[in-house]
Amino acid sequence: MSDSSDTHFDVIVIGSGTSAYYCATPLIKAGKRVAIVDERPFGGTCALRGCQPKKYLVANADAVAMARHLVGKGIVESPVTDWKALQALKNEFLEGRSEEEVKDWREAGATPIQGRARFVAEDAIEVDGQRLTAETIVIASGGSPIRADVPGKEHIGISDDFLDLAELPERIVFVGGGYISFEFAFVAAYAGADVTILQRSEQVLKLFEPEMVEIVLEAAAEIGIKVRTSEQISSVEEVDGELKITTTSDALIEAQVVIEATGRAPNLSVLDGGEGNIDHSRGGVSVNESMQSVSNPRVFAIGDCAASGPALAPVGDEHGKTVAKSILDGDLHLPRLEVIPSAAFTIPSLASVGLTEKEAEEKGLKFRIHRNLAISWASSTRIGEKHAGFKVLVDESDGSILGAHLARHDAGEVINIFALAMKHGIKADDLADFPWAYPTMSSDLKNMVR
Repeated sequence: MSDSSDTHFDVIVIGSGTSAYYCATPLIKAGKRVAIVDERPFGGTCALRGCQPKKYLVANADAVAMARHLVGKGIVESPVTDWKALQALKNEFLEGRSEEEVKDWREAGATPIQGRARFVAEDAIEVDGQRLTAETIVIASGGSPIRADVPGKEHIGISDDFLDLAELPERIVFVGGGYISFEFAFVAAYAGADVTILQRSEQVLKLFEPEMVEIVLEAAAEIGIKVRTSEQISSVEEVDGELKITTTSDALIEAQVVIEATGRAPNLSVLDGGEGNIDHSRGGVSVNESMQSVSNPRVFAIGDCAASGPALAPVGDEHGKTVAKSILDGDLHLPRLEVIPSAAFTIPSLASVGLTEKEAEEKGLKFRIHRNLAISWASSTRIGEKHAGFKVLVDESDGSILGAHLARHDAGEVINIFALAMKHGIKADDLADFPWAYPTMSSDLKNMVR
């Protein structure tokens, strides 16, 4: 690039993940001149280092678990995971994906640029010494794993490292009690590893209803996953190829691999130097309700790098759509995030939407609770599921769904129906009376709301 026509754009999007996609695509279709800049391979965390490759591993664990649950009930013996073949399957999905992303952007009419971006003015960034300007700049740089600062930290890996393990170790420790640690813990345990989870506080899986979390913890204990709460790593030492992990309670744990998954921090390296006049904090870029920078109106921030909303892919998608609409209309719009379902792909899976019981009480709402275990239901017994339950909050005044919380097979699919009902005002009685295809997991909704 040399002249101003090569270096000036209507919109520059920094990042190439899911939120960037949903922002850039409508802008390009509307004829805007768009540049997409990423210092890492194109595609973002969800496609390359998170949601998608993770589900390849989870699907394998699900298959092994379901067969194991049915041993003696129609299945002769439990299958065994071939870790190398599983990794080959996952890598087949990833092979050439980033290059294809770049090709797709070019064919769509965008200008993809590989390199590290840094603001050098309110309307300009620099990428590998090249100055680029734009009427609007959208930061969609995502987040990066939080790293512990303890002796021996060089021996501690992150989620990317687990996803790329060439061989599964005999013993593995996950640091952190969130959904990433628990999902990987079930994957590793069902593949044959001895698994320990360390959580610094007393509560794990804090984003989910505690009663449902207890069901998952019971399932974890049954397959040998050890969960140690109120405990952190104080040091890691490598001795003869083994890792010696000392905890804050002076316990010693031996493992071949330690994976840290204590959360992610906004990736704000693009702001280094402070030249963009963009206010930010540890929580991300400071934005108004329309995802616009509070200090530089030329700039928007979307997804995990913005100090707004939970760090979920669907939230980032909605941010991107909203900002694109604001840019095209010339008026600011608000993201539609009234109902946000979420799921953790443990075994059984966890899923949640809306208010927890505690939150509903704090709001002073009048509601009834439908809760029970589901292990006696045919949908559970036919797959040998021994850990399953639900909790649904229904408004006393009008029968609307206030919240739904599930811990069972396919919870991540069924929760979407609850979310859709909440979004469009479908009442509990309507869900109970609907003629669901039967017998299906979703047809169990009628037993959860009456």
